Amino acid sequence: MTHPSLLADVPGDPPGQVCAHVHLLVDTRALDRPLDYVIPDGLIAAVDVGSLVVCPLGPRRVVGVVVGIGAPTHTGRLVAIVGRVEAPSIPDDLRALADWVARYYAAPVASCLRLVVPPGAEGALRRRADGTWRIAVPASAPKRPLVVRRVVEGPEPSRRQREIITAIPEGTQIAAAELCRAAGTTMDTLRRMADRGLITLDADTETPRDVHGLGMPVPPAPQALNSDQQAAITRILSALTEHPPPGLLLHGVTGSGKTEVYLHALNAVRREGKGAIVLVPEISLTPQLLSRLRARLGDGVEVWHSNMSVAERAQVDARLRAGDADVVVGARSAVFAPVANLGLIVIDEEHDASYKQDSTPRYDARQVAFRRARGAGALVIYGTATPRPETWHALEHVRLRTRADGSQPPGVRVVDMRTQGPGPVSTPLGRALRDASDRGNKAVLLLNRRGFALMSLCRACGWLAKCPSCDVSLVQHQDPIRLGCHHCGFETSVPAVCPACGSSELQRGGVGTQGLEHALHKLVPDMRLVRLDASSTATRGSVAELLQEFARPGPAILLGTQMVAKGHDLPEVTVAAVLDADAGLRYPDFRAEERVFDLIVQTAGRAGRRGEDSVVIVQAWEPAARAIQLASRLAVDEFLNGEIARRSEYLMPPFGHLVRVLIDGGDGTQVVQIARDLADLIANGTTPVTVLGPAPLHRLRGRSRRAILVRGDGVADARMAAVAAVAQISAAARGQDIRMVIDVDPQTT
Repeated sequence: MTHPSLLADVPGDPPGQVCAHVHLLVDTRALDRPLDYVIPDGLIAAVDVGSLVVCPLGPRRVVGVVVGIGAPTHTGRLVAIVGRVEAPSIPDDLRALADWVARYYAAPVASCLRLVVPPGAEGALRRRADGTWRIAVPASAPKRPLVVRRVVEGPEPSRRQREIITAIPEGTQIAAAELCRAAGTTMDTLRRMADRGLITLDADTETPRDVHGLGMPVPPAPQALNSDQQAAITRILSALTEHPPPGLLLHGVTGSGKTEVYLHALNAVRREGKGAIVLVPEISLTPQLLSRLRARLGDGVEVWHSNMSVAERAQVDARLRAGDADVVVGARSAVFAPVANLGLIVIDEEHDASYKQDSTPRYDARQVAFRRARGAGALVIYGTATPRPETWHALEHVRLRTRADGSQPPGVRVVDMRTQGPGPVSTPLGRALRDASDRGNKAVLLLNRRGFALMSLCRACGWLAKCPSCDVSLVQHQDPIRLGCHHCGFETSVPAVCPACGSSELQRGGVGTQGLEHALHKLVPDMRLVRLDASSTATRGSVAELLQEFARPGPAILLGTQMVAKGHDLPEVTVAAVLDADAGLRYPDFRAEERVFDLIVQTAGRAGRRGEDSVVIVQAWEPAARAIQLASRLAVDEFLNGEIARRSEYLMPPFGHLVRVLIDGGDGTQVVQIARDLADLIANGTTPVTVLGPAPLHRLRGRSRRAILVRGDGVADARMAAVAAVAQISAAARGQDIRMVIDVDPQTT
């Protein structure tokens, strides 16, 4: 039967009318299948498989993708397509890729097609006077930063306003954000001063906005490659000629020159007239790598990530389709970029969990890249200093065993924090930072928690400031001072007295990146502090600006969350440190040791990359932990071989496949019952799988949650068991406020 909303109160079309099988880009599960629409005679020549078309859906007009053309698959009256959208058709390979993503990750097809449609296709459409339809891509450029200038003659300022004006250089401009930091003021104050005519506050029209970080310093090309690099390039060039090309693991110690190997591989592919995609785990890594690729490969290199505006992505899309660009650098969504004649995909820092999407469709860009490359006959290079056990086990290893400049990695010192005094900075780290300051060098410090203090509690009665919607403590932030939840965004003021007992004995507990920044101001006041975390990088282009600020000459500290460990190649870094390094070991996840190990090794790799005399310090409360000890020796092979043995024993990836089912709802009792019923259905089904859980998760945004882990020998077994059970439970639970999400190959368990 045709869906009732598609029936028209008009005579049916004549038998034999050509139909388009259209997948509508809507989220309704009941419509997650191709629907039949008649192709009007005037559109027969214009509509083909892959075309974007405008279709009636009840009173609405929605965009759909034509996935087939032929005779109707339903009986009854059918309505006609309203028009074809004047936009490029989706290539066959990208449609097939979207269909595979939907099947592999048990996701709605519409959500996967959205990954490959031209930018703006789901936004507002415009209908011209002649009845044709086009995408209404916004033409606005990115917002420019605000700058402040002095006013020659203005009203009399107050004392505080005069102090702010004094911080503005005479005869030139200063960035408003910089003035706020320098003068200890706020944007609201600057706006009020501008309204009074004391200053001008305008968009910066003089300084080009380097939102992609093309101004990052680029190291010169090496005069010659070392033997490991040459051998790696030889193997890669050989692999490019194999059918199908294999996936290769480029395993190189930090500073071993993996990027130089990528550049030679990219040049080889381009000489063959083919295109390439270079993936980085986060947008924060795009600036420096993009700068290096542009400097060596020219303007044919483009950037692609979700933080770009629709207009910017549309421009890149057009350049790729026109052949004006053939290399794309970006985060996980760049794996779907319309690169023609694809010959190579590079996945840099392949160990990073950020390649896994945490919303529907929950795809893993590393797996999608392998699938896309197989369809295109392209090679995939997985590059990292700390491979995942899955990649280590599955792929051929191409090794870069030494640093490119011949220098030795710095030694790692583990500091037992049980022997140290109060405060986040140990005595050895404080001494190393002061030495770096005296020599004019730089440091990179990682503390994988943001905020000023991790909790606010009462010493008298034990009251703890908690989020009213989530089962977590509130984190204290500065500038302005507030308590906030990092999960739902709830914010409140810091109480002067305990709300429970009225005591004034409130204290802060734990330290985040803002608290560390405060401590460092006192410890090394002469070092410039650059904080890189989710709070400081919220605005567009801020990552590139912060990294450029850190790269300026002079002593400086780059501190922040795991962002600071991800691939930055910066000179003069002689101190690297991980604070509270073993915190991740407290999470009940079989990948916890792997993550801690990766963070330590990657952070250590930021130091001494130009042969500088350097030191790496790891602060831990459990210094004897296996991950800490092996990471301190940079014993990657030993750690991975141990992980492989452990996972083989327990049949965990790569020796088994996992599917996680998340259940959440407003009624905790219902959630518990549904989760139990679902686990029983999966365990007692016809597919041989192992069921773990349901396990309780902390309440989030007012909703109770449970998780079930399904393990199967093959991914199809685990997925099939979960999908069948969820479908059955969904029918029984219809009308209840219950959500069930299937996550194939989860990165968090």
